[in-house]
Amino acid sequence: MKAFITVLAASLSFALTAAAADVPAFETYFGFDWVKFNPDVADIPSFNADGGSAQFVYNFHKGIGVAFDAGAVTKDTFKGVFSNRQSHFLIGPRYGFYNESRFTPFAEILFGGGNASVSTDINRVPEVFPISSITLPDNVSATLSKSRTSFAMMVGGGLDIRLTKHLTYRLFDADYYLTRPASFITGENVNKNNFRLTMGANFTWGAAR
Repeated sequence: MKAFITVLAASLSFALTAAAADVPAFETYFGFDWVKFNPDVADIPSFNADGGSAQFVYNFHKGIGVAFDAGAVTKDTFKGVFSNRQSHFLIGPRYGFYNESRFTPFAEILFGGGNASVSTDINRVPEVFPISSITLPDNVSATLSKSRTSFAMMVGGGLDIRLTKHLTYRLFDADYYLTRPASFITGENVNKNNFRLTMGANFTWGAAR
């Protein structure tokens, strides 16, 4: 984490020394997401999940803008018995350090909600809980599921590389990803300190004032 902050700070310092450049009014991003989740619960280890996200940005003045970010990642855990899905829907300020080079560092802080869900085929429950008496006929199946929605926040930044006038490649966007869900077991709210990395294509158009 310290290494990432150092690299980001160096990139931002370099960008600030460059001359101002045209700033797009709108940006639309589509990319691949990788998230490291830290459940912080006994007997549940950290795990990685992947999926995708999209981001829309409106730059209203010299790189100062507002971003809306939504996405979801999935992962099968506990020997593939349980399917985990985490989605987010966030909004907040974003600043792009536009300059005369092809490289545009940016920083963001986003707030909103996250939804976590866990599901499994009821016939597979005995694989995790051998003492369970749940059984169904071979030709019958059912799914057990549980979901919860909670506060979520992302803080971080990344680097875009301009390929054409209206297309940039997001080399990376790395964010500290906080969720505060109610425990499935105790019902109490707990902080989950996670990490997200995303990369993909960013489309730009218009001109900010």
